Amino acid sequence: MADINEEFPTLDDLNPDNDALPRPSPRTHGKSDDHVDDDALALATEREEVALGLKDYVPDDVPDATDPLPPEAAPEADLAQRGLLEDPGRG
Repeated sequence: MADINEEFPTLDDLNPDNDALPRPSPRTHGKSDDHVDDDALALATEREEVALGLKDYVPDDVPDATDPLPPEAAPEADLAQRGLLEDPGRG
């Protein structure tokens, strides 16, 4: 029989040390930091949802679909890759 700690998540699994939750501060109301980065907190929340199996992935963690152009590429190539260059045959 498996140990119960191996079978079920603990608070350490749900709240890793590198999360975006504010650190307690004895100088502020409710002992929480006044400067909470909302974007970092939202990203940490999405990552926790993925870790818990509630979501499939975090959109911010998905790499771009295209490789970056080499430095010697023409500016028109960048526009064409992004679909912003009009086709000369159309129009």
